[in-house]
Amino acid sequence: AKVGLSASEIIGGSLRGALDLTAAGGLDLATAAETAGKTMKTFGLKAKDVPRIADALAAGANKSAANVSDLSMALAQGGQVAHQIGMSMEDTVGVLAAFADNALLGSDAGTSMKTMLQRLAAPTAEASATMQRLGIDAYDAAGNFVGITDIAGQLQARMSSLTVEQRQQAMATIFGSDAVRAASILYNLGAEGLKTYTDGVRDSGAASRVA
Repeated sequence: AKVGLSASEIIGGSLRGALDLTAAGGLDLATAAETAGKTMKTFGLKAKDVPRIADALAAGANKSAANVSDLSMALAQGGQVAHQIGMSMEDTVGVLAAFADNALLGSDAGTSMKTMLQRLAAPTAEASATMQRLGIDAYDAAGNFVGITDIAGQLQARMSSLTVEQRQQAMATIFGSDAVRAASILYNLGAEGLKTYTDGVRDSGAASRVA
């Protein structure tokens, strides 16, 4: 109710999603409801999407080293920027699950993802020159974000032929010290590796099954 849902919306489906998330994530109901509600607002979703949010968070936790609390903290730090750049809720949770499997968890994961996306959206002059030289494009001809799996694929394809020193210099130039961990994980996974996570959280009914 505090995030703006009516009684009919709560009873009509969002409560069940929150209850499933409570059990699946080992949370208390207030925390689960707050997590689902804030995620709904962050990504411009509706009350009817709360079960979908619960499914993504439960699947992300079930299929990675993260728990629901880790994902919630990460979303609080980086979810808004992810939504603004054009990432879906599922893609964002999938990326955070991938980060968790590589020891980047909680608010650190969210902050690193946020900074990485901001550096792609508004690169410094030096970073822009490096991206252009390597052929890394974050936006298509229409000015739309190409997608996070596409970015992972580009990083792996464009940087795999570089020496370790050259790759680290390019990563540091493009992403800076705060986001280089996140970018390195995407580089290591590539498009196909990251897609296993983003597809994995698109698991309808995951929260109720885990619950």
